[in-house]
Amino acid sequence: MKQITSRDEIPANMTEQEAAEFWDTHTMSSELLEASLSEDDLPRRNNRTKTISIRLEHDLLKRIQELASEKQMGYQTLMKQFLIERVYEEEKSAR
Repeated sequence: MKQITSRDEIPANMTEQEAAEFWDTHTMSSELLEASLSEDDLPRRNNRTKTISIRLEHDLLKRIQELASEKQMGYQTLMKQFLIERVYEEEKSAR
């Protein structure tokens, strides 16, 4: 198996068949493989958010999902918006 050390060694515009045949006989060096990984390829971790679990009545969840669908957004996003707005109102009234 031939080891590739530069992107220049990889043929451009290969068909799927050509690519399959090429990669059957070639491999990337570990240095090239690491260098080819970009920030976009790595899983993102958002330190600003935390995953939680919350139990909701089935009917309430269904209503939230229907509202979210009408607004063309995800139901979890809609729930976060509701929470943000409500916390803001509570903080405002506490002052």
